[in-house]
Amino acid sequence: MKSIPLEKDLDWWWYRAKENLLRHILSKENRDRYKNILEIGPGYGNNLKLLSSYGDVDILETDNSFIKYLQMNLSGEYIKSYQKLPQILNKYDLIIMLDVLEHIEKIKEFMKTVNHLLKKDGLLIIGVPAYKSLWSEHDVNLKHYRRYSWKTLREDCSSFRIKNRYGFNYLTLPLRFLQIKLNPKASTTKTHGDFVNFILYKISEIEKYFRIIGINPKFGISIYASFVKK
Repeated sequence: MKSIPLEKDLDWWWYRAKENLLRHILSKENRDRYKNILEIGPGYGNNLKLLSSYGDVDILETDNSFIKYLQMNLSGEYIKSYQKLPQILNKYDLIIMLDVLEHIEKIKEFMKTVNHLLKKDGLLIIGVPAYKSLWSEHDVNLKHYRRYSWKTLREDCSSFRIKNRYGFNYLTLPLRFLQIKLNPKASTTKTHGDFVNFILYKISEIEKYFRIIGINPKFGISIYASFVKK
């Protein structure tokens, strides 16, 4: 099976902006509570350094190219690496799934297993692409089954309760909408050069500082939420 074409440059603005948002979400929690962590779909491992500062990190990755990359670059730093959900016997204080749900076809069955893996007082953090109106060839190339609204995210995560909600890249949302209408085949990987990459990251930093002072719109190119069990 052909791998999902993720950007390989780990300094790409989108990765760095996602890490900043994840860091913010985690900063709202008691870090001493989340010592046993699972990241599902880590890709090239962008978040693993941050997560490992909280506790022991296990990963679940099914894409062979990402598995190979992680095996070559993690140097045994993380405890366990899984390729299938049924292999996992542990229960976790914290489960991270960023840009994962949209790749899952049988979502109800998948989320039932995730619920089983999360401890009773654990935290689940999910990030997904938003709005059907933003569907483009980009989604097809990345093997997405869907884009989300808050309503459909709640439906797919019906055994969990949303604790906090976040909009991600809302400042660039009008630009992305216009880009898709003018060029439905537009890529969102780093094909635009270092200068544009720099500008887009600086825009994401404005959002980061808005969050710090309490400005937190609930819309964007992606939507993120922290969940607890019902």
